[in-house]
Amino acid sequence: MTGTALKGLYQFGVALIVTIAFSTTSWAGLLNGHASAFGGVTGSVPFNNGLGLSGTIDYAVFSSADFNTNFGGLGYAPGGPLVYTYQVNVLGNLGVSAEVVGITNPANTIGTFDIGDVDATSASFSPNARWLFSPEIPTAMSSWGLAFSSPKLPIFGGALTVDGGTTAFVVGVPTPGPINIPEPTTLFMMGVASFAICCGTRRFRH
Repeated sequence: MTGTALKGLYQFGVALIVTIAFSTTSWAGLLNGHASAFGGVTGSVPFNNGLGLSGTIDYAVFSSADFNTNFGGLGYAPGGPLVYTYQVNVLGNLGVSAEVVGITNPANTIGTFDIGDVDATSASFSPNARWLFSPEIPTAMSSWGLAFSSPKLPIFGGALTVDGGTTAFVVGVPTPGPINIPEPTTLFMMGVASFAICCGTRRFRH
C-alpha cells in the first residue's frame, strides 16, 4: 500500500472516530464553558460518595434572553431575569434518582429542557430545587437540562445527588444569592461611573 493510500486511510479513521464520538455524546458538556453564560458563571463540578455514586454536574447561568436564544423551544420557559441551569452526568456504577440544589433565596418556574438522555419525572421547590428521575439516570448517561429562574445574582452553594438510599454532596454549583440583579438603568449608570473614574485616573496620572 502506498504512502498516500495509508495517509488517506488514517485520515478516514480519525474522521470516523470523531464522528462516532460526537454522535454518541452530542449534548455532553453543553453547559460547561458556555460562551453566553451570564458573568462567565459556567463550569463543572464532580461528585463521588466513594460508594459508586459519582459523576459531574455541568452548570451555567444565563439571562432569560440568552437562554431563549440558545435553548428556546426545548421545553423550559424562563420566568425571571436569570436562568440557572444544570446537567447531571453519571459515571459511577450507581444511577441517579434525584438532584437537589440548595435554595435559600427566591427562585421560580422550575423545569427541564431537552439536552440530554433522561428527563425528570417531576420538578418542584421544597424550598430547594428538586428534580426526581424514575427511571433513574443510568451509568454513562446524563439528565436533561435542569432549570429554574431567579431575580437574584448567583453565589456558589451546594447540591445533593441521590441514588435511592445513598447521596453525594456537591460543592461549587451556582445558586441564587441575596442580591437582586441590577436593573438595566443601574447597570448603565455603573458603567458610566466606571468610565468616568477610569478617565479621571488616567488624567491624574498624566
